[in-house]
Amino acid sequence: MNTLACPAFRGFPSKKSARQQIGLVVPHLLVMKQVRIAVFVGWLMPLFEVFAADRVLPIPPPQAARPPVSQSAGASRVIGTNAGVGTNRLALSPPSAAPAGKPGVLEFDATTKHVDLEPEERKASFVFAVTNISKDEVTISYMNTSCGCTAGKLPSSPWVLKPGEGGHLDVTMDVTGKSGRVTKTATVVASTGSYPLTVSVSIPTPPPSAMNRTRNLQAATADRQAVFRNDCAACHVYPAQGKMGRELYDAACGICHEAEHRASMVPDLRTRLKHTDRNYWTKWIADGRVGSLMPAFSTRNGGILNDQQIATLVDYLEDTYKPNPPPSRTVVEPTGAGVAPSKPPGSPAP
Repeated sequence: MNTLACPAFRGFPSKKSARQQIGLVVPHLLVMKQVRIAVFVGWLMPLFEVFAADRVLPIPPPQAARPPVSQSAGASRVIGTNAGVGTNRLALSPPSAAPAGKPGVLEFDATTKHVDLEPEERKASFVFAVTNISKDEVTISYMNTSCGCTAGKLPSSPWVLKPGEGGHLDVTMDVTGKSGRVTKTATVVASTGSYPLTVSVSIPTPPPSAMNRTRNLQAATADRQAVFRNDCAACHVYPAQGKMGRELYDAACGICHEAEHRASMVPDLRTRLKHTDRNYWTKWIADGRVGSLMPAFSTRNGGILNDQQIATLVDYLEDTYKPNPPPSRTVVEPTGAGVAPSKPPGSPAP
């Protein structure tokens, strides 16, 4: 091709000059392409906005604020068994319309009462005597209780007491599934204010069944520290918390060594007293013995007793128990099924 014959390359006598001309033309073509794209997008956007405007959902009108739910005494859930009387209500929150009762109006025989239950009992009953000692008539509307397991009952609802009149209030507590000490409140709501009453019960821990005891012994054989966990903690951990000396021995040691029905693998400490001293007791209590049922009681070894508790326990054993051991009341029981008896303290290692 003769570059001199082409008008586009006129004035460029060589191939080198033609390449330079192409390098100048190509950038211009690219710029023109970008301009075309920008013009097309600018034309398309208004159409897209119109299309989108037709598809936008209308904004719903604002809703009026919902009024707060009242938790006053009048809105509390009635749980009394006598629907005609309606004497008991579950206290969801402190009633705003029932301030503290005025003094010198209602006189109770007591504001706190306690009952010790037997292991098989599942309900505690309390009776409070109340008298109107004021010169005006007083109306008792209902009773608030702190939870659903406690119920209060009035002779009538409303219960009107004229000056000098009185009667009895009944409070019951269902303790099914509970243990230890349980405390609840029952508040008398009257026209002169509210009067809180407190009821509490002590629920003994039921003795473990033979099946549970065998299972626990097997668990302790596999892991001697198991007595401080799960179901065993109710007997071997909680009663010992915060105790020292003789009380600690009864709670942590006597529960096994002085038990009325002591298992045969648990040694009688009275037979070991001639071979004991403070170092002996300290080591056995703190470290226990690997391969036996004797756990390590020191907190450093995963136990439940600190150094001070162990020291008071050693003092009791050496200074009080050893010179004058209490009489044994134990009836030795056979070793649980599948549990090998452990060696008593002082026995030589196998």
